[in-house]
Amino acid sequence: MGGAENRPPSAQNWPSRLSAGLVCRYALPMPPEPATASSTESPAGAGCGSLTPADAAGRFSKLAPVIRYLESLNGRADLDKLSDLLSGLQVARQDIAPACVFGQRGYRRNTICESPWFELLALCWRSGDCTPIHDHKGVSCAFRVVEGQGTEIRFVLTPSGLICPAASIPMNPGYVCAADEPDIHQVANMQAPGTDLVTLHIYSPPIKKMNVYEFATPISAECADRYAKPGAAAKAGSATKTTGDLPC
Repeated sequence: MGGAENRPPSAQNWPSRLSAGLVCRYALPMPPEPATASSTESPAGAGCGSLTPADAAGRFSKLAPVIRYLESLNGRADLDKLSDLLSGLQVARQDIAPACVFGQRGYRRNTICESPWFELLALCWRSGDCTPIHDHKGVSCAFRVVEGQGTEIRFVLTPSGLICPAASIPMNPGYVCAADEPDIHQVANMQAPGTDLVTLHIYSPPIKKMNVYEFATPISAECADRYAKPGAAAKAGSATKTTGDLPC
């Protein structure tokens, strides 16, 4: 992630088995609010239909060098090539405004153009929007921050089968992240409310499903009376510790 020279330790040699009941791994369909590029920056935009790469290159001229390469693909894209192309772009939000459509239930994926071998998208994030923790098995994935500051949280698999946070990376405009197959990460807009994040993503081939990881909170029977159930304090509307909470 972040280019070949800036990737976290590879998880490729870690055990692929994840401990049952500690970390869940499952296939998750893509996020719930996909859209084609709209003619206005409105969540209700009807979209511009399915643009061919040639039409997209004409409509989004700043993206033409990237689209020309993607259009030439007859197999999976080279990750370093995607990173180089995105690094060389000079693109601002106004340059891709028709594709900047925000969702109502989380971040939104707006398709600019696609083929069997790639998809080019603008992802739009309100404050607090985030992806699940995921990898990119079978897919070359690279993206560039267009506007706002994103946060990338990187994880590695451990010999126990658990995943462990390894780094938190602030991503300012122009930052390029290139995620290799074993890389596990989460992307989020952690900026203050009212501050948007726009990112430009390439997946080759298009993602159909991704492996998703999630933290679980197993509590042993011997200690169960010392801990509140997950979410209990939030449901009660209290920000203070319950009597079941103990410091680690």
